[in-house]
Formats: sequence, structure tokens, C-alpha cells
Amino acid sequence: MAKAKIGLIQVDQRAEDGYKRRTDILYDYAEKCFKSGADLVFFPEAYQHVPDRRIVKDHPRLERISSEWKTRCSELARRYHAYLVPWDYELKDGKVYNSSYILDRDGVEIGRYRKVHLTYGEQMRGLSGGDDFPVFDLDIGKVGIMICWDNYFPESARCLGNNGAELVLYPLYGDTLVPQWELKLRARAIDNVMHIACTQIDGYCDGAFTGIVAPDGEIIERFREPSYKVVEIDIGKPWITHTTGNPAYFENIKLMTERCRRPEAYGAINNLPKTESWENIFYGKVPPVKW
Repeated sequence: MAKAKIGLIQVDQRAEDGYKRRTDILYDYAEKCFKSGADLVFFPEAYQHVPDRRIVKDHPRLERISSEWKTRCSELARRYHAYLVPWDYELKDGKVYNSSYILDRDGVEIGRYRKVHLTYGEQMRGLSGGDDFPVFDLDIGKVGIMICWDNYFPESARCLGNNGAELVLYPLYGDTLVPQWELKLRARAIDNVMHIACTQIDGYCDGAFTGIVAPDGEIIERFREPSYKVVEIDIGKPWITHTTGNPAYFENIKLMTERCRRPEAYGAINNLPKTESWENIFYGKVPPVKW
């Protein structure tokens, strides 16, 4: 078991703020978290590139500014000897991914997650999806990542849990479904007995929040206003229950569910129906892609 201080960032979505201003805001909030003792800080999805989504087509410029941003973030992680997890578009082998990467306490990249489940807009813009859910063994615990739309698929958190994640970082743009988003988030934490920390752009749709959910589904922290907070959690703490209904008997629920799981019976998970056309998915008109 290890206690860790997680830095949470809630940023403001202002149309007048361009790339430079937005990265400065992220940097400033991260530094404030580190000065408050954070062991790890992570950034929300998409924020710095919202004013110019066309960057995914401009590969030379994307490669240049993402490299400059990574260098700047690496210096910050190294200076405070803490983990920093930036989000960015990643150009690799001619493909562009929606990704978050982990910089260790020396500012060195030690792992990267590429968003597996892409939205309609991302697919139309030509982004590529990742194909695995890696978990990274940090000195504060085992940490995984899922990004935004990933949370609509219980398989995301399940794969991270099976791979040993004790804490899942969940950067997102936001959500529009109330109260489904919170219910899903809490269910993912309960089902997999893990902490989930989320950070989003802003709460203009009032469907999501920046905060942390405990393995029992309790919301430890929740805020929607532009700000930052450092929250201490016990990563890897055993969660004790009595599923027998008899309070004289207690068990570690994570180990209990692992012991009783029957993967040989779950074949239907991969028996997917045929893929429908966008015309059959959307009611009315298929939405245009907004850059």
C-alpha cells in the first residue's frame, strides 16, 4: 500500500485563448500542484489544440510543437522530481494518435497510452486508435490510463484492472450525459476495485467533473470550476467487504472477485454485431466534422 498525492487540474475553455496561452495555463497549474506536494499531475484531453484541430493534418508543425511541449514538461517534472502525464496528439509512422504519456521523476518518458476508442469526429479527422491498455509500475503504485470516450466501454477499465492497475488516470474533454457519466465512472471503479482520477476541460455541459472516485464508488473529490487541487489517496489499499451477508466474515473484494471470475464463459463479449453505417447510427442528418 502506498499513499500518493495526485494533482488535479480544471481548466477554463475560453475561445480567445490560443495554443501558447493554453499550454502556459497547464504549465502554471501543474507547477502549483507540485509546489503543493503532488507526486503526480496529469492534463485533460485536447485542451491546447481545441482552437486549431487542423493540426492533425499538419504533420511537420504537429511534430515540432509537440516535441517542444514535451521538452518543457520534462523539465518541469525533473525540477520537482515528480510524475507528469501530459496529453497530446502524437505523430508516429505517419499516423496521428490521441495519447497521454508518463514522464518520470527525472523527466524521462517511461510509457504512453494511445486512446483505443475513437469518437465519430476523431475517425472522420483521420486519427488512428491504439490497441492495448498498458499499465505502468510507478513508485506510487500501478497506474493505467483511459481517455474520454474509452469510459463508455467497460472493457477499457476491465483490461486495465486485469493488467494490474490500482489507479486509472482519466483525461477527458467533457461529457453531455447527466447523470449517466458519473454512474459509469463510479461503476468502473467499483467493478475493478480501483481509484479513478479524472480531469476535464470544463463543466459547461454539467455532465462531468474533475475529481477522484475511490474503489468503493465514493467520490473523494469533485470540482468543475477552473482551479487545481492536490488529493491524497491510498493506492493499493485492500477494500474489505462481507459478501456472505454475515458480518462475522470479511474478505478482500478484489481478490474475491478474481477468485470467482469465469473468463471461459465470457465468449459473447467478442461476438459483436455487424458494424452499422453512420446513416443508421445518427437520427436525422449525419453531423459535419468541426475542425
